[in-house]
Parts: sequence; C-alpha cells; structure tokens
Amino acid sequence: MTTSYGHLTWEEVRDADKDRVVILNVSATEDHGPHMPLDTDTVLGMAVAEGVARAAPDEVLVMPPVPYGFNEHHKDFPGVIWIQPETLIAFVTDITRSLAHHGFRRILLLNSHGSNHPCLDLAARKTVIETGIICVSASYWNLMSERINALRKSAIGGIAHAGEFEAAMYMSLHPERVHVGKSEAQNLHDPKSRFFNLDLAGGGGGAMLMRWWSEISPDGTMGDPTVADAGTGEKFLATAIEETTALIREIRALPILPRHDHH
Repeated sequence: MTTSYGHLTWEEVRDADKDRVVILNVSATEDHGPHMPLDTDTVLGMAVAEGVARAAPDEVLVMPPVPYGFNEHHKDFPGVIWIQPETLIAFVTDITRSLAHHGFRRILLLNSHGSNHPCLDLAARKTVIETGIICVSASYWNLMSERINALRKSAIGGIAHAGEFEAAMYMSLHPERVHVGKSEAQNLHDPKSRFFNLDLAGGGGGAMLMRWWSEISPDGTMGDPTVADAGTGEKFLATAIEETTALIREIRALPILPRHDHH
C-alpha cells in the first residue's frame, strides 16, 4: 500500500491498519534570507516525513503538508504568509479529529518551523483530550541535537534560521535553489546569556523572547549559511530521518490506556 495518505482511496482508508502512525508536517511560507526559498520549511519537513516512509513503509502514512504557520513576526519580509496561532491550533485539531473519526489511533505532528512548536503542542494535547487517541508533537531538530553538533561546521549560533542546518539540507535536495554566495553569517548567539539560546542545537536557554524578525536580522538569516555544503546536508537529513523513525516506532509501541473517571 502507498504511504501517501492523499493517494489512498476511501476503501483503502477503511481497510488500513489504524495503528500506522499518521505523520502531518506543519511548516511555514516565509523568508529564509536572500539565499533560500520561501518553501524551505515545507521542503525539509516533507523530506523527513517521506524519508521515514521509505524507512518504515508498513508503519506510517504521510499526510499532505500544512505549508503555512505561525510567523507574523516575519511579515516585514515580502512573501511571508502568516496564520494566527488560534487559527492554526483549530485547523490542525480539525485534521486530527477527522483522522480519529476514521479510526486512526496514532498521529505525529511533525513540526518544521520553530514558532509552530507551541501551537502544535497545544493541538496535540487538545486531540488527546477530545478523542482519546495518541497524538504527539515534535520539532525534528529537537530529536537530534547531539548529532547535529557532531556534524556541524558552524559555531553555536550558526544554526537558527536559514543557517548552516537548513541551507545544507536544502542544498542536498535541490542545489539549484540555494545560493549561499548571496548569504552572510549572522551569528547573534550570546554565550554570556544564561537563559536565551539562539541555536537549534545549542542547549541551555529556557526562556523565550521572539522579537520582530526584522529587528534582529537585516536579511532574514540567523546563523551561518556560508559554511553549508550538500554533503553535510545529506548527513543532517539522514540523521533526522533516522531519529524520527525511532520516534515513530516508540509511538507505535505505546499502549492505548483506559481512562479512570473517579467522579
């Protein structure tokens, strides 16, 4: 059977293994510096999801992506399409509620845009509360922080937005769309800060401040795309697929537990 949800017929959905993990990638359409396209988050998120489907074809179904996200703080850059967080939570929860209606019991909201993370966390929690199924939210880079640091060329602060990580992975997929010659390193990480962390794999942090993007990044970049290369990008992507597949297998193994109402 195909792993692409959109390619199924209604009869195939009826007869499908409802313990397959349904992967929904939620991303964004937004600036990624002068060197990368607006669709970066969707392309990378779907590359991870489809890689998982190749690695575990009997264990997953991959939904068409949601290519718009919560990113109004980017709107000073032309091209950005922003969705209000309440709208995004409601929209994603409608999708998961629909899947639950059709009998699916295990869903992964696979995030590929940083500011979606709290929205998808809430959508997953609402899904569990409303339907009783298992719904997990994860940003794929959070599954692989130590392995990112083992592969990277950039210093801490070099991997935040349109930096080495995303540029290298996109180069490994579509090198003709990435122009690192147009990019500049913009490492804004402050190693003296105890609480604010501007690196996806830098550790630390614990506090969140999301400023207007144009206040902190003149061209939309945060990090160091100048050191990106397709070879490292292939390794980043293979690692993301491997770790997400491991997560899928844990989700598959989770028991569906009964509730105990103590009223």
